[in-house]
Amino acid sequence: MKNLTGKVVVITGAAGGIGRALTHAFLSSGASVWAIDQNIAGLKSLEKEGEKFSEPIQTLKVDVSNYDDVKTALQEITAKTPAIHFWVNNAGVSGLGDFMEKSFEEFEFTLKVNLNGVVIGTRLAIEHMEKLGRGTVVNVASVAGHISAPYLCAYSASKHGVVGFTRALRQELKLKDCPIKLLLVSPGFVDTEMIQKGTREGFPNWLSSVLSTPEDVAFEMLTGIVRGKEEIFPTWNGKALLKMNRLFPSMTAKSSRLLLAKSFKDLLLLRKTPP
Repeated sequence: MKNLTGKVVVITGAAGGIGRALTHAFLSSGASVWAIDQNIAGLKSLEKEGEKFSEPIQTLKVDVSNYDDVKTALQEITAKTPAIHFWVNNAGVSGLGDFMEKSFEEFEFTLKVNLNGVVIGTRLAIEHMEKLGRGTVVNVASVAGHISAPYLCAYSASKHGVVGFTRALRQELKLKDCPIKLLLVSPGFVDTEMIQKGTREGFPNWLSSVLSTPEDVAFEMLTGIVRGKEEIFPTWNGKALLKMNRLFPSMTAKSSRLLLAKSFKDLLLLRKTPP
């Protein structure tokens, strides 16, 4: 992996899952990391883990859906370091559940974190990076931002928004000859707390073998980021789903039954336990 010594990285949603693994990956490459999250306990444990690296992990409790909160965090970071080289908008929530059973407030919360949080982070990062004449912004979407699935209405809407926003803004930046790079990352199924594995609404345990690990995803992301790729699909299951959807879209839609069946027996008997 390329040596990133001297580079400064901001990662939102860094206290767990992909964000935590990506923090470790950047630190292993020599970069300095500012970890942003709402989870104070997770940030504290992340700081402890950072002791084994040459650079300490700087942490900040930030609500990524609040513009003023993110702007204040950016000011605090730039007061201590003159330049941010990479900004990763990774923070997200799942929003699993039956659309008609979820309150509007729950739906709106998913959109605020997953979509507004990306828009806010991107805007502020670009304003900072344009002054420097360089920089990379990474927006983490999902395969659910390319393929819709039942009981993921809020999540799918937010991630489709991230995909559309990132692709549109990338074209805009190119037309203006802006030096800032804008990357889109779309993971598939990853073994994190977000998927709520084994719960009534979550990912079925019997399909656990198809899950990618956060560490594998972080490695693929960092490799793509340093190579300057515009789009990264860091999981084999996500790539397989996208390919199947291109070739056999109706089959992809029917495959949602896999995620509703809580056992192989349920699948064979066409039983499901929807959220």
